[in-house]
Amino acid sequence: MNTNNNTTVYISNLSYNRDRNGLKSMFSPFGSIKNIKIVVEPSTNQSRGMAFVEMATAAEAKEAIAALNQKIIDGRTVKASWAIPMKKTSAPRASLEKDSKAPKKKIEKDLDYASIQLAKKARNDAKRKSNPFTFKLPTKK
Repeated sequence: MNTNNNTTVYISNLSYNRDRNGLKSMFSPFGSIKNIKIVVEPSTNQSRGMAFVEMATAAEAKEAIAALNQKIIDGRTVKASWAIPMKKTSAPRASLEKDSKAPKKKIEKDLDYASIQLAKKARNDAKRKSNPFTFKLPTKK
């Protein structure tokens, strides 16, 4: 899928040790690189083996895809293709959530302690009654 203005290459099945400098050396023979984005695991900050490389022109990106697709790099067969552009939204998600006029749940902070405890007790009783799998311990005689 190539659109006329798409200059971003999606490359996957990379070695987890391949960093920005390694990607630069891999893509620099095909032209100038505008941006590199390596997809990482948020909790560990380790690479997921995927990256997006934005080239200066579509011709350079096309040449890089043709040369790198199905090539063995670091002992792995990498896949290179055109990146699918993200859909543009009119407003960021955070502002959409803030501007939402949907009614909000009543915050329990506004209630006094006794009311909160009664509400919790009623909720727990309702859960117990609706649960068909109740197990009772045998009583000692």
